[in-house]
Amino acid sequence: MTTVLEIAIKNACLIGADSQITEDNFRTMSSKTPKIVKRGRYLVAITGDTRPGDILTYNWRPPTFRNGDDPIQHMGKKVIPSIIRAFNENGYKWDDMDDKKESGFDYLIAFNGDLFHIACDMSFIQADNHIYGLGSGGQLAFGWLNGALESITNKNTDTLDSLVRQAIEFASQFDVNTGGDIQIELQRKGE
Repeated sequence: MTTVLEIAIKNACLIGADSQITEDNFRTMSSKTPKIVKRGRYLVAITGDTRPGDILTYNWRPPTFRNGDDPIQHMGKKVIPSIIRAFNENGYKWDDMDDKKESGFDYLIAFNGDLFHIACDMSFIQADNHIYGLGSGGQLAFGWLNGALESITNKNTDTLDSLVRQAIEFASQFDVNTGGDIQIELQRKGE
């Protein structure tokens, strides 16, 4: 697993992830295979099974988002179908739940500064508080960040960058599947 943390403020969002890849009981630190990838105007944070993440990283053709489009409609009508199409075209059976009992994935996706969580059944949600924590250390990082945000009045991108780093470092102290360098990506509305 991993730790991925994402937060949005008025005109931007930040995504942070650790760099440890855990397979069975073996840990690999890998900055060459980042957990946050840029696909056009999208940022995608990947947790769980590596094969669907590889498909999104190398084979997914993201749909064009036009400023003024409704982001929720865009997710349901264009993004999710395009991901399903990429999985199908590359032989990944995302809907075979019998085969997925011990596996799965979750993604965080950002476009135009809007954040969404995509689950392994291809459903998506947008949290009211605009904070997401996924992976084995995600709840630890989420809890730390949520507590820290209560005492911060100036929520700018520099402050949030520092807090996201600290939250992932906190998770790495208690989650054996989290560690290594921390990757942070910033996306502003309109980018």
